[in-house]
Amino acid sequence: METAIATWGNSEAVRIPQAKLKQAGLKHGDSVRLELNSSGRLEIIPLKQRHRHTHIAQRLTFDKLFAGYEGGQLDNSKAWPNDELIGAEQKAWQP
Repeated sequence: METAIATWGNSEAVRIPQAKLKQAGLKHGDSVRLELNSSGRLEIIPLKQRHRHTHIAQRLTFDKLFAGYEGGQLDNSKAWPNDELIGAEQKAWQP
């Protein structure tokens, strides 16, 4: 496979075909480091995987998200049965 170096803004870029990315275990958005090896060749080294971008469901509305919600305050005895609340926590959770 051959490719060319092209201008991308104020930098130069190399386009990597999707099949080659897949073979390398990389995807769009992954972080990599560029290094010159002892032979003077450029290596692309994958960095630790990071969180990928998430997308909110397109048809999720406020009404759907809170359907069935009755409101009110949580019963803190069920949330933290063996934990005593103090200070601001106590004021916020008292019925």
